[in-house]
This record gives sequence, structure tokens and C-alpha cells, in this order.
Amino acid sequence: MRISDELQFAYKIKQKLNNGVARLPAATEERLRAARERSMGQQRQTVGRLATAGVPASVGFGWLGQLAPLLVLVGGLVAINYWHQTQQTLEIADVDTQMLVDELPPHAYLDKGFGAWLTRQGQ
Repeated sequence: MRISDELQFAYKIKQKLNNGVARLPAATEERLRAARERSMGQQRQTVGRLATAGVPASVGFGWLGQLAPLLVLVGGLVAINYWHQTQQTLEIADVDTQMLVDELPPHAYLDKGFGAWLTRQGQ
């Protein structure tokens, strides 16, 4: 089916339904109206529950609920800083260990020509 065929088919169904509604008894129309209102009310409740589904329960605790995300953020930043410092300390300790077990004496690293020699060796 092409899109225009689908639209024509949908339009015909709509016309048939509209014509059928005109012939319904008043009691049936009233029951359908009441059912539609109940359905819409339930949909509004569901949408309301879904809209608040991601909101943490701590929001109801006043200023503490507003402060909680900030505390989590600060705690995370402190943890990241601690981890970063620990990594740096481990890297420095590793370099120190490599220097101590190396065949070169430590004062050789302080020689100004050593850096030039390393650069030439790298090329």
C-alpha cells in the first residue's frame, strides 16, 4: 500500500465510525463518554507517575534534598583527587626504583649532556 492509499483507507474507516456514532443509543454514548473520561484520568495519573519516576526520594527532605547532589559531587571530586595523587605517588616511586636499580649512577642523570645524549639516541 502506498501512503495515499493508507490515508484514503484511514479516512474511510473514520467516516464509517463517525456514521456509526450517530446511530448509537444515548445510554451507550453516555457509557462510552464515562469510559473515555476514566481512561484519560488513568492516563494522566500514569504520565504523572512517569514524570516523577526519576526524581530521587530525597527531594522531600527540604534543603537536605537540595544539598545531597552537591555533597555527592564534592565527594566524587575528593575521591578523584585522592586517586590521582595516589597514581602520581606510585609513578614517582616506580621512577625512583628504576633509577636505583639502574647501572647508571644517579648523578649521571644530572649531567647536562645526558639529556642531549638521550635525544640523539631517540632519533
